[in-house]
Formats: sequence, C-alpha cells, structure tokens
Amino acid sequence: MKRFTTYLLLLLAFTSSGIIAIAQDIKVTAAASHYDVATGDRFKIEFRVNSNIDNFKPPKISDFRVLSGPNQSTSMSWVNGKTSANISYSYILMAVKEGSFTIPAAEVTIDGKKYQSNTIEINVSKGANVQNNPNSNNATVTKNSGDLFIKSSVNKTTVYQGEHLVATYQLFTKINIAANEMVKNADLNGFWSQEINIGQAQWTQEIINGERWNIATIRKIVLFPQRSGELEIDPLEMRFITQKRVSGGQSIFDQFFGQVVEEEHIVKSKPIKIKVLPHPAPKPDDFVNAVGQLKMTTDVSATEVKANEAINIKVTISGTGNLPLIDNPQINFPKEFEIYDPKVTDNTKTGNNGVSGSKEYNYLVIPRYQGNFTIEPITFSYFNPSTKKYETITSNPIVLKINKGDGTENNVTYTAAGKEDIKILGEDIRYIHTDTPQFVLNANNLYNTWKFYALLLLAPLLFIIAFILRNKTRAANSDIARVKSRKAGKLASKLLSSAKKSLAANDKNAFYEATSKALFGYVGDKLNIAVADLTQENIKSSLAAKDVDDNIINSLIETIDLCDMARFAPVPVSEQEVYNKAENIIQQIEKAVA
Repeated sequence: MKRFTTYLLLLLAFTSSGIIAIAQDIKVTAAASHYDVATGDRFKIEFRVNSNIDNFKPPKISDFRVLSGPNQSTSMSWVNGKTSANISYSYILMAVKEGSFTIPAAEVTIDGKKYQSNTIEINVSKGANVQNNPNSNNATVTKNSGDLFIKSSVNKTTVYQGEHLVATYQLFTKINIAANEMVKNADLNGFWSQEINIGQAQWTQEIINGERWNIATIRKIVLFPQRSGELEIDPLEMRFITQKRVSGGQSIFDQFFGQVVEEEHIVKSKPIKIKVLPHPAPKPDDFVNAVGQLKMTTDVSATEVKANEAINIKVTISGTGNLPLIDNPQINFPKEFEIYDPKVTDNTKTGNNGVSGSKEYNYLVIPRYQGNFTIEPITFSYFNPSTKKYETITSNPIVLKINKGDGTENNVTYTAAGKEDIKILGEDIRYIHTDTPQFVLNANNLYNTWKFYALLLLAPLLFIIAFILRNKTRAANSDIARVKSRKAGKLASKLLSSAKKSLAANDKNAFYEATSKALFGYVGDKLNIAVADLTQENIKSSLAAKDVDDNIINSLIETIDLCDMARFAPVPVSEQEVYNKAENIIQQIEKAVA
C-alpha cells in the first residue's frame, strides 16, 4: 500500500510539473472528433490556443462540406495574479467523397509572431451518397426561382475590431412555402456571434416594382469582428418546397380550380464584405480588449475584518459593447493576501443595439495577518468607437483594516524574516500521546463463528452471479443499433420536455424546432437510420417495413412538415395540439415497433 501511494504521488508530481511546463509555452493544436468517417457522416474539428491572439487565419477546407463554423469560444483563468486565456475555433464538417484527406494547419498571430497548428488526417470510407456541391446542376432549382430569394444586410460595413454590427436575413416570396430546410449556415469566419431571438417569423407585404411580395425576417445576428482587415460574411443557403396552382389538368376539379404543383428551390443570400479597422496605437497597459460605451464600479463586502476572515471584492463592468469577450481587469493585491480565481457572472442581453448589461468579477481574498493594507486603484481602459478614443476609468483605493484573530479560529503567525512564511497551528499538528494505552477485548468478535463461514461461502457465489450479469449486459450493449432503438423513446421524451418548456415560455420558434428534432431523432434512433439518410421517403419506407399503420406514418410526416412551416408562417393549429400529437405519435410507434 505504501509503495502504491509513493508511485501515485510521483505520478501526480510529474503530471503537475508537465502541466506547468505546458502552460508556460504557447501551444496551437488541432484535433478532430473522428478521424475515420464515412461519406455523409458529420464530425467536428477544433483549433485551440492557450493564449490571447491578435489574428486567426483558418485553413482552407475544400475536401469537406462546411456545415457550421468557425464557432469561437473563450475561457479565462486567473492564477497567482496572472490572467491566461484558452481560445478555440471549431467547425462542423460533412464528408462528401471517399479517400484520405489532410486538413491544413491553422495560423495565429500573437504579439506579431506567427504560430501554426498541426495538420489533421481524415480517412473517408464509402457510406451514404452525398452531393458534393449543393449548388451544382444536379440540384433541383426551378425556373421560377425569381419568385423567392433571401436578402442579407448589415447596419454598417466599416467597424473597429470588437465593435458590434447586426446582420439581418429577410425572406422575400411571391409563392406559398410548404417546407424548408437549412442547407448551409452563413460562415462567420473572424467574427464572434450572438443570435438575436426574433421569435416566430412575422410576415409583412410590400409592393416592389409593381409586384406584391411577402417579407419575413428569418434571422438576426450580432457580430463582433475579432481581427482587423477585410472580412466576408458568406452566404446563408436554404432549400424550400413551394406550392403553385396552375390551370388545366385531367379532372374537372383541376380544370376549374387548377392543379397544385410542388417545386424545389435552392436559395442563398449574397456575401457581405466588412472592413474592420484595428485599434489605434498605442494601447493603454490596462486595456482588456473592451470596446463600446462602458463604465466600472467596485464594491467591498467589508473594510475591517479579523485575520483569516474572507472579503469579497466585486468589480462590475456595465454598458453596451463586447461584454462577453472582455478579459479580467488587472488588480494589484497585497502579496500577504490569499487570492482565489474570480467568479465571473454575465448579466447580458442581446438586441438590435448589440449586447448590453453587465459583467461581474467577484474576488474572494483572505488576509492572513493583521495590519492596515491598501489595494491600489483599479484602472480599466476601453475603446469607444463613437469618439474613436481610449477611455480610462479609475476607482478609489480600497483601504482595509485587518485586526488580530479572536482565538476561535486557527492562530496565524509569521516569522520576522518574511511575512509570507505563514504557519497555521492547532489543526495541522497533533501532539503525541505519552500515556500508556489501554487495550480492551471485544466480546462481539465475528471471527470463527457460523456467520463468518457463511460469508466466506457466499462471496464466491456472489462473484459468479456478478460475472454472469456482466457478460449479459455486455452482450446486450454490444449491439449499438438495438441499444439506440431501445432508448429512443426516453431520448425523445427529454427533447419533448425541452419543447414543453419553450411552450411555457411562449417561445414558439424554439418549440417547433425542438419538436421537429424530437421526431426526427426518435425515428432515426428507433429505425437505425443515419442522419444523412433521414429523409421523409426513407422514414415512410422504413416504418412501412415495420408494419406501422399508414395513418400513423402520415400523421408523423404531417407533423414534421407543420413544425417546419410554422417557423416561417402562422399555422391553423395551436402549439398544445402539436405537442399532444407528437407525443401520441411516439407512443403509437413504440407500440408498433418492438
């Protein structure tokens, strides 16, 4: 046991030293969620940097279809008074052709020096048939595509790095829309984005060139450019199924009222170029990448405490700007204080004016001995795009009086050679007992009784039972398709509960999206249909092969179409009816498909 403990301590020591060594060096790494995929499979790649960066240059991805990205996330940490950042850029890709492909390295610039990540090797085997370019001549685009288009616009095309702009996507149509599908989200390379919740699409009418158009805003995004230069917002691409009534036909009904014809449209918006200006030089030393119209306040829980009692110091930055991206403010604490990493709380909301609200930094500090201490004024500089200048806010100094402990807590002492040599007595040292120990014989001894021998015989039996149950469980879980099918109902129930919460919050757009995901996800797991093959035709044929009643199948397809249509136009049924119908469909399929 002692030898095992020694090995464990050595392992932890080497691991800790390795972590510290890595943290001191700048690392740019690239990784993928899967390195062996099949055509039609989706996977994630991620580029990580353990430092703040000036510029991120993504690799050219030409052998895969980019479904989403780059999606940026940032995490900050405060250790021993120093701020460190971990930034990641991720993409969701789809494999479209067989072979072995290399995703090139990404490049970042830090303090004028360039760093590159490793490359990623992806092996693609044969799977579902996937059209490599959704805009090729094989795509079904009707001759009436001029009756339907997506308009993209921004409120400004020239901004400073970190200054917000709003991108708006509007749908213009003169024909009825029966169904829609997102083909490719707009790439936001070089931007940090935040979606604006617009709720259910509201339709308006407008006369353009003598023709009446139906118009709805389908998406609004607040964008913060993360680097200077010429950036481009790539097109948003969608697929629509429209219905149009034409005259003629074979039946008398068609001759009088016309025949309804469904047509498919692949529609995408135009790209938008954005000019991003760099922050002017020189930058203040206390500039924490904050851009906007901001202010700072400080608050201290107590200015007079006893030694070893905690003090909360709260720094609040509020206003309008890139609040989620602001680094921790720099505070010079006395070296005699024990400092903990700040708890960061975001109280922000996103709207047409950008991101507004506040960001709180709560610092827990513990003074370890008595005396009078002063925390230097906290300074915070930000760039104001309206004035095109840096503005600095300075707080008042924080004066703290630390009294001697009252003796109920651990005594705190320090040596005259250095105030940091703090020792805590009374808890970490136990005195040696010098008296003679008294040994007492325990009369309730289990050894050499019938219970002792019964337990000895029972132990092998329990081991055999556990071994058999483990093998049965492994055999049952080895069939992944059967496991997914068995758990499909529970997973769908969780997704429907999310839809129910959206319904209670009166978020209709989120409700219909969650309901559609629940139905698609349930059918895919229940029937073991890959995501790339999850079309309405495959769903119908797979359910029919399981002898599911046609009424249930038709009800499922109608509900899926209804959820898609409701995100862009009002529907004639209530959300509660849609929820009840979806729940009932899942229950009926559960009974029909064993």
